[in-house]
Formats: sequence, structure tokens, C-alpha cells
Amino acid sequence: MTRRRELHVMYTNMNPDSEPWNIALVDNDALVRSYLETYLGGLPEFNICWSMQSGRDAVEAYHHSIACTNCVPDLIVTDLSMHGMSGFELCATIRFENDHTPILGCSSYMIEPYERDAVNNGMQGLLLKNELAQLADGMRTLLSGQPLLKSNGMPYETPQQAHERLLMQGKPAIMSMSPNEQAVMELCSEGLSTRTIAEETGDSESTVKTYISRAMRKLRAKSRAEAVASWSRKTKL
Repeated sequence: MTRRRELHVMYTNMNPDSEPWNIALVDNDALVRSYLETYLGGLPEFNICWSMQSGRDAVEAYHHSIACTNCVPDLIVTDLSMHGMSGFELCATIRFENDHTPILGCSSYMIEPYERDAVNNGMQGLLLKNELAQLADGMRTLLSGQPLLKSNGMPYETPQQAHERLLMQGKPAIMSMSPNEQAVMELCSEGLSTRTIAEETGDSESTVKTYISRAMRKLRAKSRAEAVASWSRKTKL
């Protein structure tokens, strides 16, 4: 009996009525992403709910899934090195807002040199993407509520622990904001209206409002004025 067949039988016997876990994948290499989708999606306990090629696309997909409550991921698996927004920046963006969804980084290279960045940005583990069986086992560990271990034997933070730490540090609010969100907040701090900001940036007013809304959420502000005040305090530190 193959390893995959053993896992299928074990999962089916232990969880006959269980729904598979929703998994989100992020990797800018289309071939690797397709490979991961095929392997992980072929396991009975996983359902690939969405798959994106960039960090920014993943943040958009995450917010859309939350807003629509449609196929919200139970676990996000992301590559580390991606154009525009790295896996670490993606993690910080989502972790700053989210205190319960595990985020697992994966790489084709040695993972030990990246552990500090993974911890600083709120990840729940790092694994090699070319070790598929180990990757799947690590995913099961996180989804069962157990921590993965760093190279020194100490556990990674839980999503809640990482979320609370990032909130206390404050600065990740700025770090987690996209360049567009930062640019719009800077223009807001200069007292410009939404229409004027749209003219300055070349975006539509609707897009500017979306950037402001996201920035407010990351700054934990209840109003635009409160977001501007928070932005001004943090950027002048």
C-alpha cells in the first residue's frame, strides 16, 4: 500500500464525516504552484480553496474570502521569495489582522537562515517545499493545533501569540501596509480629499477609498481622522 493510500485510509477511518481543511497556496512559480496544488489537493484531508502567484494577490484573495465568508482558508502556505511582496510581508499583513489562521512558509532552500524573519513576521513554521510528505505532515500538525519546532527545538508562536506581539510592537502596522496604502495615508495626512488623492495617484476614488479602508484596519482606527493621527504618530517615531 502506498503512503498516500495509507493516509487516505487513515483519514477516512478517523474522520468519516469530517470536511477537508481549506488550504490557500501562494507561490510565484507557476510550475511549483501547480505541483503543490496537484499533490496537496489530491490528499483527502486538504481542499485547495485558492491559489495565488503573488503576495498582493493573496492579500486580496484573503480579504475577499473573509468578506464573502466563502472558502475561508484554515491554513495559508506561502513561498518566501516573491516579487512585489515577499512571503514574510504577506504574513505580517495578514497576521496583524488575524489571530487564528496558521501561516506556513516554504522554500526550496535551507530554511534555518530564514527562521528569524519567519518569527518576526508571525509565521507558524518553515518547511521545504520539495519535501512534500514532510510539508503535508507539518500542515496536519498545525491544523491539529500543535506547534512546529524551530531548529533549536523551541516551538513557533501560535497565531494568537504572534498577532498580539505584532499589535504591541506597533511598527508592523506600517510594515504590513502596501506601498499604495502608505502613499494614500501620507496624502491623507496632508489634508487632501479623496478626489484630490485620486487625481494625484491616478487611481479611481473607489480604489483610494479601498486603500484607506485597509489602512484603517491595519492601524486599528475607527475613522479616517483616527487613522491619519495614528499614521502621523508612527511615521514620526
